[in-house]
Amino acid sequence: MKVDNETGTIVASEYAVAAKEAGLELATWSLERSGWLNTGGDAFYASVSSVINNDGDMYTVLDALAQKVGVRYMFSDWAATVTYYASCFGL
Repeated sequence: MKVDNETGTIVASEYAVAAKEAGLELATWSLERSGWLNTGGDAFYASVSSVINNDGDMYTVLDALAQKVGVRYMFSDWAATVTYYASCFGL
């Protein structure tokens, strides 16, 4: 994923779009392995650090991965975040 500079929102990267078009199911690893999001989230969030500024943005990132990128499987170091999100959206 990356930031659309015109809208300032998180969107699927060209690589993610190509992978989906090739029929691949996308998975992520280590959703919450980073530092605090109010400090940019370390290297794990480098591609979207310009649009995250608080720990609640974890859900913004998670929603973008699920809805815009099309991730089907997600590993998180803290299962509560992805479980809560999946429960809210009936996933």
